Amino acid sequence: QITSIENLLAGGDVDLIMLWPMEGEALRSAAQSIIDSGVELVVYDRLISNFEGLVGEIMGDNVGIGKMMGEYINKYYADMDSVQYLRFVGDSSTVTSQRNEGMDEVIEPKFKQVANTFVTDWSTETAQGQMEDWLNAHTVEEIEELDLIVTHDDEIVDGLMNALEAYSGPAKINIKLITSVGGREDTLVKFENTKLPVKFCTFYFAPSFIREALRLSVAHLYGEEYTGANLVNGQYLIPSFSISNAGDATYDFEEYRNSDIYKERYSIGKF
Repeated sequence: QITSIENLLAGGDVDLIMLWPMEGEALRSAAQSIIDSGVELVVYDRLISNFEGLVGEIMGDNVGIGKMMGEYINKYYADMDSVQYLRFVGDSSTVTSQRNEGMDEVIEPKFKQVANTFVTDWSTETAQGQMEDWLNAHTVEEIEELDLIVTHDDEIVDGLMNALEAYSGPAKINIKLITSVGGREDTLVKFENTKLPVKFCTFYFAPSFIREALRLSVAHLYGEEYTGANLVNGQYLIPSFSISNAGDATYDFEEYRNSDIYKERYSIGKF
């Protein structure tokens, strides 16, 4: 990305760059070079902390997603005095920290995380291996006491489900719910076909969000008003909603599939 930015600036005749940083802090100097050259900058999804001079930052409402997830599990487990859970996240970016922040702010003290947070690098295969290792390393009682798994991405969930469905040990899987972020069709299908009793709740976050970053960029260049996201404390936050086969969600699976949002998402490709 740094080389691409250098080449764009060297070529000249650029009015605006929309940047999706792989890692925000690592792109700080390159992003500053954009500002210093007089080219305008929009940053999408992963932030560069305390960075000034931008047209705007636009991203999914990660803190809001975390809060919605926490509020959902509070309600879902309202009848239980203690809830044991595992947490699987993507990486160390602002996306992860914001989603954790939102959830941890609202969940009740009865939720007990029973292992260190698993960092998956957003990988189905890594998550599957981590889940397999956890199952193999724990007793029947510990496995059967696990009530909930919290994740930050549907592809992580695919790996967890692969491991849980393949588990052939003596323990019974009693996980009642897996939470996630995405709204990915393949993951919904997994829960429609599984023989496990676990339910699924995911909070919408899609590859199509990048369209909003482009819409913001174009609107700015043409001096037009942009209304596709909520401006909160200087950041444009793309709103989310819940999708679940466990009830009490914005959409169940079929309602979501029949929505205009689903149609736009899958007009791009099979994500």
